[in-house]
Amino acid sequence: MKKVSNELLNKYIKYFGKDAAIPPEHIMKTLVEMKEKGTYDSNMKVIKKEYKSIKKKIEDKTGTKLNRDNPIFDVDFDKSEN
Repeated sequence: MKKVSNELLNKYIKYFGKDAAIPPEHIMKTLVEMKEKGTYDSNMKVIKKEYKSIKKKIEDKTGTKLNRDNPIFDVDFDKSEN
């Protein structure tokens, strides 16, 4: 895993606690941004409501169970492929 900036890591720990699992940097950045914008709770409600459907789609596409090691979490959807 690429080294995460101290500032981002400190903000992540502030919002999610020192014992929280450390996700890839692009996910950590998104989670911190949602917390700072106040959209985290509403976004998580949407995800929770659609979780079973989302999980099935991811597992069908990747051919693996959805867990923290699933390759889908390595994809940074903000970066376009050239």
